[in-house]
Amino acid sequence: MSTDFKIEYLRNYIRFNRIVFGLLLAMALFVRGSGFTDSNFVIIYYSLAAIFMLIFDEIIFTGRVQKIEQKKAKFPTILIQIRTYLYVTIMSVGAIFKVLPSILLVSILLSIIYIIVQDMFFSDMFNTFSNLLRLIITMTVSSVLLYFVQFRHQVDGAWLLMFVVSTALTLLVTYIIYDIYSATIKSMDDKYTKLYFTNTDLMAENDKLIEFREKVEKVNSEINYQRINLTKANDDLEKTNEETRSLIEVMKYFSASFEVEKNVHVMLDNIMNVKKAGAVGFYIDKDVYMNDEPCLDVIAVNSVSGTLIKQDLIDIYNLIKKRNTVDPLVLCENYDFKYPFLTGGNICNAVAFPAYENESVYGVMVVTSSKYEFFLNGYSFYESSVMDFTSALISDRLYLKTEDMAKKDGLTKIYNRIYFNQFYPELKDEVSGTGETLTVAMMDIDHFKKVNDTYGHLAGDEVIKMVAKVDAKYAKKYGGTAVRFGGEEFLLILKGVGINEAYNILDDMHKEIVDTVVEFEDLKIKVNVSMGLASYPETCEDVGEVVDRSDQALYYSKEHGRGRITIDGREGE
Repeated sequence: MSTDFKIEYLRNYIRFNRIVFGLLLAMALFVRGSGFTDSNFVIIYYSLAAIFMLIFDEIIFTGRVQKIEQKKAKFPTILIQIRTYLYVTIMSVGAIFKVLPSILLVSILLSIIYIIVQDMFFSDMFNTFSNLLRLIITMTVSSVLLYFVQFRHQVDGAWLLMFVVSTALTLLVTYIIYDIYSATIKSMDDKYTKLYFTNTDLMAENDKLIEFREKVEKVNSEINYQRINLTKANDDLEKTNEETRSLIEVMKYFSASFEVEKNVHVMLDNIMNVKKAGAVGFYIDKDVYMNDEPCLDVIAVNSVSGTLIKQDLIDIYNLIKKRNTVDPLVLCENYDFKYPFLTGGNICNAVAFPAYENESVYGVMVVTSSKYEFFLNGYSFYESSVMDFTSALISDRLYLKTEDMAKKDGLTKIYNRIYFNQFYPELKDEVSGTGETLTVAMMDIDHFKKVNDTYGHLAGDEVIKMVAKVDAKYAKKYGGTAVRFGGEEFLLILKGVGINEAYNILDDMHKEIVDTVVEFEDLKIKVNVSMGLASYPETCEDVGEVVDRSDQALYYSKEHGRGRITIDGREGE
C-alpha cells in the first residue's frame, strides 16, 4: 500500500468512523426512546462508548495525518491494532451486564465487523497465519461476550446450541471477508507482479527510446542552432544590403544637389528610416562651406529627444574638437552616461560621430536611442554616412566657390551686375504674379572720383568695401538682396517691404555709412552717399520700371545737394 494511498485511506477512515460511531450513538438513543429496552444502563453505556470512540479517533488520528503528510510521523499500525482490541472489548463487554435488544445487538456486531475489516485493510499482512489467528481470536472473544448472555436468557434449553451456531456464523462471516479480501489482494499482487515485469521491460525500451530521442533532440538542436545562425546571417546580410542600398541612394542625391543643408537633412532622415533611431542631429561649424553661421539640423521621434540634442550638440562638438582622435565618442551606453550630456530624457544609448576632413573636425553627428544594445552591430553605417557626406561636402564647397565667384563681386563679396541680370527678371515675374510689394533702393558714393584722386585707388577700394558691407548687413537683416550695380553704385532690393519702412531702413543705413570712418594705412576717410528709392506698386504701377525709377530718384538726390534720400514721386518733399 503506497504512502499517498494510506494518507487518503486515513482521511476516509476518520470520515467514515464519525458516521459509524454517530449511528451507533443514535441507535443507543433510539432503542431506549422506542421502548425496545427499559435499561438506562444500556443507553448510558453505549452512548458513552460511542462518544469515547469518536473522541479517541479525533485525538489519535486527525493530527497524526497532518504529521504523516509532513513526514514527521509514521503510520500508526500498532495504534490501529490496539484500537481494534480496545473498541471490540468496549462494545462486547456491555452485553455481559444486560441483555441487548436485537436491533442494538446487530448494530454492535456490524460495528465490530467494521472495525475488524479496518484492521485487515490497514495491517497489510494478508499472507501471515499470525494475523489471521489474531483476528479470529478477537472476533471469537467478542462473539462469546455478545451471544453468551443474550442467548442464555432468551432460549431455554437450546441456548448453548444457539450460542455456538451464532458464534460460528459470526466467525465464518469474518473469515469469508478476510479470505475474499486476501484473495483479492493476492490476485492483484500477481497482476501487479506481471505488470511490474512488463513495466520493467517497457521502461527498458522506454529508456532506449529516451536515449534515442535525446540523440534526435541533440541533432535537432544542432540543426536549429545552425538554422538560427543561418537566419541571423541572412538577416544581417539583408540589413547590410538595405543599409548599402540606402547609402547609395543618399549618394545619388548628394551628387545631384549642391545644397548642403538639404543634404544634411536627407542623410539624417535616411538614418532614422534605416536604423529606427530615437533622434539624430548634425552640427557643422561656420565657414565650412561658405556658411556665415553654423548649420544645425535635428530629426527626432519626440520633442524631448530633439530638444536634448539641440541644446547639447554644440557642447558635444566642442568636446570632440578637443580630442586628439576622430573615433566615435560613446556618450551613453545602456543608460550609463559617460558625459553630462543628453540627460533628463529616456535615452538609453548615444554616440557622437566626428565629421572631419584631413583629420580636421568640422562637425559632429549624434545618434540616440531608447533601445537597449542599440549599437550592438557596430558603427560602420553611421561612419559611412558621415564619410559620404564629407565627400559630397568637398564637391559642394568647390561648386559653391565657383558659383560664388560667378555671382559675386570679387572686391565686395556681394552680388554683381551679371547675377542681378539673371535673378531680377524672375523676381519681377514672381512679384507681378502675386501682387507683392517690391522696393528697390539705388545708392551712389558721393565724390568718389575725388576719393580716388586724393587717397588713391586702394583707399577707394576700402571705401567701396565699407559701403558694400553696410548694404549686405541690412540686406541680410531685412531679408533683401545687396548688389554692386556699377563702380560705386549699389542696390538694396527688398521684397514685401513698403516705401515708408524702406525709407526708415535707408535712413539707418545712411547714418551708419556717414558715421563710419574708413581707415587705410595712416589715413582716415569719411564718405557720404546719395540714395534713391522706388517701390511697386506704391510709386510706380509697372514692376519693370522700379530700378529705373530708383535711378531717377538717385539722380535727383545727386542734383540737389547729394548726401540725401529721395523717394520716387516725392522729390519735392
